[in-house]
Amino acid sequence: MKGFRDSLFFPVMLMFAGVAVFFLFLFATGHDPDERPLTVFHWMLGGMLIGPGFFYLIKWRRLRDSRKAQAD
Repeated sequence: MKGFRDSLFFPVMLMFAGVAVFFLFLFATGHDPDERPLTVFHWMLGGMLIGPGFFYLIKWRRLRDSRKAQAD
């Protein structure tokens, strides 16, 4: 399982899952972006759901760069 968390697929999957959960939240609360714009709360919630994927992507990049530097 440790290898899966170090792969590129894991952060990409986290980002897609965050987007899906955000849209599911908007659907469940009945928010229609055509009627009302997104509020600061919605933007913060979306960032909290999508953000962990970006942090894991940065972690993956640093891990890849450190492995590449060790190989050289």
